[in-house]
Amino acid sequence: MPFREIASNGSGLVGIGVDITDRCNRRCRTCFAILNHREMAIEVFHRIADEGARLNFPEFYILGGEPCIRPDILKVLRYIVERFKVVILVTNADYLASADLCLQIAETDVVVAAQRHTIATDQGAREMEKFLCGGDHLDTSVAGWENIQRYFPASKICVQCCITRPVVESGSIFEVFRWARKNGYEPVMEFTKEGRAFKRGCEEDISPKEMARVLSEFRRIDQEEFLLPGAEIFSPQAYGKTCHMQETSVHFKVDGTAIPCVGFPGISYGNIMEVGMDTIMASPIRQHIMSPGDWIYGYCKDECPHFSQCTGGCRGSTFDMTGCYRASFYYCPRIPHERLSLRDMIPPTCDGCPVQGHPSCKPKR
Repeated sequence: MPFREIASNGSGLVGIGVDITDRCNRRCRTCFAILNHREMAIEVFHRIADEGARLNFPEFYILGGEPCIRPDILKVLRYIVERFKVVILVTNADYLASADLCLQIAETDVVVAAQRHTIATDQGAREMEKFLCGGDHLDTSVAGWENIQRYFPASKICVQCCITRPVVESGSIFEVFRWARKNGYEPVMEFTKEGRAFKRGCEEDISPKEMARVLSEFRRIDQEEFLLPGAEIFSPQAYGKTCHMQETSVHFKVDGTAIPCVGFPGISYGNIMEVGMDTIMASPIRQHIMSPGDWIYGYCKDECPHFSQCTGGCRGSTFDMTGCYRASFYYCPRIPHERLSLRDMIPPTCDGCPVQGHPSCKPKR
């Protein structure tokens, strides 16, 4: 999800994220998805879209896997744009190397949020792409971006880049950021979630202190080179952005199961084909999760002055690090690591927790 979150309805609801496929042509090191050959059945997709529209969700996020791998992607997009104010297609851009497909997708009036690690095309850039993406995708990435620039208006383009050591040390992430700003695209410089091959503290990761320096450089570029105010806070979600999926939104896995967000795949609110959207939104677990002031434990809530904006950082990465859904986010640059350990982020007991005894809960106390 590219942290768009620009609209809400009278009930405070914002967006619906949907994994329309678990298939992908890449094997990115930073990917947290479990890739297989499953596709969301079209009747499941229609049910989510119709019930989401009935509840007046303004935003809809098409995710995967790689959504454009589906042969019916145009039908999917056309169905959604008739029902939601903002529709965002999250893609790696490889399939948009087809000018015809890219043009037809642009004509649906969706926002495209596409991955880009580098502007360069030399051998160093190619090797970095191979390392991060699990294959040689630089040529299709470049061609895809050329078509995106040709067919999409700037206001409909988001540029996504995960903050990892290769893109930081090469400087490519700053060039991507500048390129996005120069062209009027929305840069999504995202704090990397944990995935199959990417764990906090691994050699491709950067430390919280390094993260602070990266975010500071983005702000310097904004202020000095583009005369923009820059990010107000350094959020451990993405530069200049916070994520409130759990409070305002809902995510659906490919089988129709509703979960808080991609970072909490183990908690279910129910399946859309069995209980319907009203029951999902009224789930007791959801009612707890959507109130971070009652849900989050520790430093983020008790000491951080930015809690009301950040609401505890990336919940998925927090859970991966701590095994606890309620813990504070230890990898945030603001955590005073000299006096607090990872264990201090975790509630000392599970007593009274609304997910006490849940099989996915494994607090690392």
